[in-house]
Amino acid sequence: MADLLDDLAAEIRAQGGMWTTRRVMDLPAPLGTTQRSIARHRLGVLADRGDLLTVPGRGRAYRVNQAKGGAR
Repeated sequence: MADLLDDLAAEIRAQGGMWTTRRVMDLPAPLGTTQRSIARHRLGVLADRGDLLTVPGRGRAYRVNQAKGGAR
């Protein structure tokens, strides 16, 4: 699972922008998923480990944590 999360974090850094469960679900497998709960969980784990930051006022939307070396 850690490799999958690392790959997802790399894809999010490469694409940039705001990330939601829908955007993760739109990625091809295995990074993407057809289940919203799994996409939400993956984003939450990436946020917990510091790869992503929540976007204020946007519910469960995230952006790359620039302080952790993400692309600008």
